[in-house]
Amino acid sequence: MKKLTAILLSALMLLGAMSFASADQLSDIQKKGVLEVGANVEFPPYEFYWTNPETGEEEIAGFDMALAEGIAQELGVNIKINDQAFSGLVTALSVGELDMVISGLAIKPERLEVVDFSDPYFAGEQILLVRAADYDALKTVEDMKGKKVGAQLGSLQQGILEDQFVSSEPLLLDKPSILALELAQGNIDGWLITDLVAKQYMAAYPDTFQISEVPVDYDSSAGIGVAVPKGDNGALLEIVNAYIAKVKADGTWDQWMDDAVTKSVSLLEVE
Repeated sequence: MKKLTAILLSALMLLGAMSFASADQLSDIQKKGVLEVGANVEFPPYEFYWTNPETGEEEIAGFDMALAEGIAQELGVNIKINDQAFSGLVTALSVGELDMVISGLAIKPERLEVVDFSDPYFAGEQILLVRAADYDALKTVEDMKGKKVGAQLGSLQQGILEDQFVSSEPLLLDKPSILALELAQGNIDGWLITDLVAKQYMAAYPDTFQISEVPVDYDSSAGIGVAVPKGDNGALLEIVNAYIAKVKADGTWDQWMDDAVTKSVSLLEVE
């Protein structure tokens, strides 16, 4: 009987160890040799497609993508960018289709229920972008009553639109570039977006867009982070967090930001 008990205990311990190993996300990534990163490559200067003038080849650029490539190098694996709709990224990650999401993803309580985040690596303010011609007429939330306001589907701006602009008519689209076009053409009256993205469009088209005085109530202090599946991710997050701290401290992050802003403005100017 004692022998049987010992055998059963050993078997249970072995099964436990196997379960632990299979759930170790760092080991899983290193075994397959590829880091699969989800992103919506449509959000300059975070991530975007850019044609290198020296080679004529299309590349994925942006500071999010530089961070993704750096993390892959740190893990000693190759990288695969899965470009997909922003609204489906968290779901794809939570069901195991991706290893990470690096796509300007805000750290929010509802997202923390289904995925885990690294330390924040950036924080942006949320604003309402309007046409420059409408700037003086649209300065309060009351001024937006009955007006059309756009936001990216599945984004935190969608939540702001639904919570704070209840008297406005919403337009939710997957692509920020289409929302910018809708605003420029007068099909919507405002676009809820992060300030860094807004400034890219303003730099490219200085007489077209302007940041409105309409107040947008959102606490951005939690910032944005690298999202990973819930589970045994401690070892993986330790490496990611250490790498984020390193590039922020040694000036690499600032170089990525400068490069992303320069490339994205030149991209927008030719669209």
